[in-house]
Amino acid sequence: MEIKTLKGVALASIAGICWGSMGVAAQYLMAECRFTVLDLTSIRLLGAGILLVLLDIFWNRTKHVKAVFQKENLKDILIYGIALLCSQSTFFLSIASSNAATATIMVLTSPLFIIAYLAVAHHRRIKIIEMICLVLAMIGVLLIITKGHLDAMEFSVAGVAWGLTSAMMGAVGTIQPGRVVRKLTVFPVIGWAMTFSGAAACLYNNPLETNVLWNTMGVICYLHIVLCGTIVSFSCFLKSMEFIAPPIASMLTCFEPLSAVVLSVLLLGATFGAVEAIGALCILTTVFLLARAKSGK
Repeated sequence: MEIKTLKGVALASIAGICWGSMGVAAQYLMAECRFTVLDLTSIRLLGAGILLVLLDIFWNRTKHVKAVFQKENLKDILIYGIALLCSQSTFFLSIASSNAATATIMVLTSPLFIIAYLAVAHHRRIKIIEMICLVLAMIGVLLIITKGHLDAMEFSVAGVAWGLTSAMMGAVGTIQPGRVVRKLTVFPVIGWAMTFSGAAACLYNNPLETNVLWNTMGVICYLHIVLCGTIVSFSCFLKSMEFIAPPIASMLTCFEPLSAVVLSVLLLGATFGAVEAIGALCILTTVFLLARAKSGK
């Protein structure tokens, strides 16, 4: 197994785990601190974006600030920011129109859009192992989030449509920033994209007019969402594509629901049965197969 492939698999898996842990923190904020979905989306993006921009300025002074506002770079960063905002908002719209199970499965089709784009635009051969792993990942996530009760799925037309839109926006957010990340590195690209998209979201959902409760645990959960669930996750995900192909990185985010379930069992007292264990085994098998497969960009 190539070292760079192992690095890429590890980074993408860490991103999925961080996103999953963020889900547990978000659940607490919505249940106990009166956060709405819009509150979480806007405040999370803006807070993480500003922190990343400040960190980049601290480390690199104004070197990247000037580069960010060059016409070609700014265009790519704005498109990436729009993709981030659209992928999250359409995912939540899918949940509202159906349920979380349906939305999650639809979003897991994102690697299909990436594979199709690369096959057409870059003449990249579709690998059988990638398709097998995608099916395994979808089965694993389906078992985990439904606990084997397939009637939990609610295939409303609107729910499926919003879920697929979220998957497409996620594919754009995976492929599109590659060029500008290679020029400017990960931090300034993610930081400015999140700052722009978070500011746009705050114009629609003013954080100063929300009714959220900022208790001690609420602040801790918010900081976890910003630091681990946003900064670490997106940085690891984009960095992973220096070592593995975008479809593989996208598939490895299937760790998100797995880590969310494990943390819910440990912290929130949720149950974990045989069906979820089979789902977890499917996801771990996916990681093993992708790690062994020779990665090509």
